[in-house]
Amino acid sequence: MSDHATMTPRRAATRARLLEAAREVIAERGAGGATVERIAERAGFTRGAFYSNYADLDDLIVDVIRDVGETRIAQVRDAAARFTAHREPGQVTIDSALQGGVRDIVHLLQPPMNKVLLQAELRLYALRHESVRAGYVKAVRETMTGVYEILDTLFTGLQVQIRATPEITMDILLGFFDQGSVMSYLELGRVDPDAQVQRLGRLLDVIIDKKAGCGG
Repeated sequence: MSDHATMTPRRAATRARLLEAAREVIAERGAGGATVERIAERAGFTRGAFYSNYADLDDLIVDVIRDVGETRIAQVRDAAARFTAHREPGQVTIDSALQGGVRDIVHLLQPPMNKVLLQAELRLYALRHESVRAGYVKAVRETMTGVYEILDTLFTGLQVQIRATPEITMDILLGFFDQGSVMSYLELGRVDPDAQVQRLGRLLDVIIDKKAGCGG
């Protein structure tokens, strides 16, 4: 793939449309039903336009995986910013601060069904196609690192220590959001934010040490 930092605005716009079309087609038809022709048609381009931007379908899939990870990091950063913007040290207890932060994060990260399907299909595609596995693993690890750094900064501001290592912490949290959303749709046909808030609150009791209290 070309370097995104040196891409022209027109090329970047073309790729953005192809990425969006790929996300839609994969969510609707599954990764196995996503073809170059269907994605190009959905984006309003020819096969030639596709191949002038991507070497093949796997190349695009890896870009979709990376884009999904970057979107998740941006969502967590937004939730953390909302949390810190409305709370001043000393004005809240550690428990009330975390409760507010948990609700902010959960309500921002509630994926619609098509996003849950997309993530599941991308994982399956990577499992079935060895050429995509390295890109998938790299994107997931970069996402985990980015999210952990945001949360670590947020917790440090509250003088809260994370008990587990970064790797274990993110395995737990990503499992919570990904598997939790899947199970909610399977059991209820929807995601219940209030139930997710309660579950994440209990989970944080396990992975963080609140003894230090709220920053003051």
